[in-house]
Amino acid sequence: MEQHALGILQNEDLLGWNETGKQGGTFRAITPKLLYYLIEESQKFGGDVLDQFWEQLGACDDKLKENIESLKQEDFVSAQRSFDVLFRGLDPKDVDFEPVLEMAAEFFTHLGVAFMNPGGKKSGESTAFSISEVVNEKTDKLLQRVKEEGGFGTRKQELLKALSFKRDGNFCLLTDQPFRPFNNAGVFLQLAHIIPNSVHAKPDTLKCIAMFAGAAAVDEVVHHLNNIGNVMNMEMNAHGSYDNLEWGIEAKEEGGEVKYFFRTIPTKTNIRGPGFITLRDGEEIQFGKGPEGKKLGNGPLPTLCSLQLAVARVLKMSGAADIILEWKDDADDDGCYRLFSASEEFRKMFDAKLFLSGRAVVG
Repeated sequence: MEQHALGILQNEDLLGWNETGKQGGTFRAITPKLLYYLIEESQKFGGDVLDQFWEQLGACDDKLKENIESLKQEDFVSAQRSFDVLFRGLDPKDVDFEPVLEMAAEFFTHLGVAFMNPGGKKSGESTAFSISEVVNEKTDKLLQRVKEEGGFGTRKQELLKALSFKRDGNFCLLTDQPFRPFNNAGVFLQLAHIIPNSVHAKPDTLKCIAMFAGAAAVDEVVHHLNNIGNVMNMEMNAHGSYDNLEWGIEAKEEGGEVKYFFRTIPTKTNIRGPGFITLRDGEEIQFGKGPEGKKLGNGPLPTLCSLQLAVARVLKMSGAADIILEWKDDADDDGCYRLFSASEEFRKMFDAKLFLSGRAVVG
């Protein structure tokens, strides 16, 4: 049924979901593509998005549910044939697609927005360690302190940053530039999370991850979210392009060991990464070259890398990422108090902040 689903979603104009002129209209226009790539990437993990799609589509109309059973008996021939069987005796314009549109909206909000707008105040916030205070500590001591620190506060992030130095070295793996303060002429760094650690407080996001990638994947997220397997140090501009889903990390097992590859999104073979990144699409990222690389796992957890890359591809290829970035711009006021704000601009900013905070689901 995968080929049938992907074929039908390619007939996006016939589905008539491209309503405009109201809140969510832009989102509805990209919904077929969003579902297409959700299904395609979920199938690689053995997730349940495909089954959920057919269940929600069947809930739209009794005749449609009957036709889905007929479609199950048909081999895939062409997208048009799948479409014709599905809507035999029906006009798509007369079908209320709300159940399947709601499904797409849930993934958009609880997976897409959560990955691109981690936001929120970190729990257990506290005064950070300085790099000099922790970087020279022995690895076992750092690991123990990470365990004792708990929570998601600043002090724990500094400990993870020190562990990342020990695993990968004192330079940016993307730009090949040394980090400050190890080199005064080096680049400024940020600790990047492969999966945003804020998802620990978002049960709806964890449910979407489980449906998208399976129970095993969500278990790895929960257990390793705030540990060395989910972080890496990188130059701050490289971090910005990573958060904007311009690139991701592909983890593959080769010769009995895991190797990591830089991937642009969408894939553009042999094209150099954005900004100061020197790697080209398909080139290996040299994790684990620090003094304690082997002890610290030689790199981030492959499942977390694969999950982030899959979600990034879904959002970028469908156009959902562009909508979220636009909403982030609308929500990004400069913090200055204004006596008056134009009503339309204020409404857009308020709506965007509701969506990005997860307190509203796009419709």
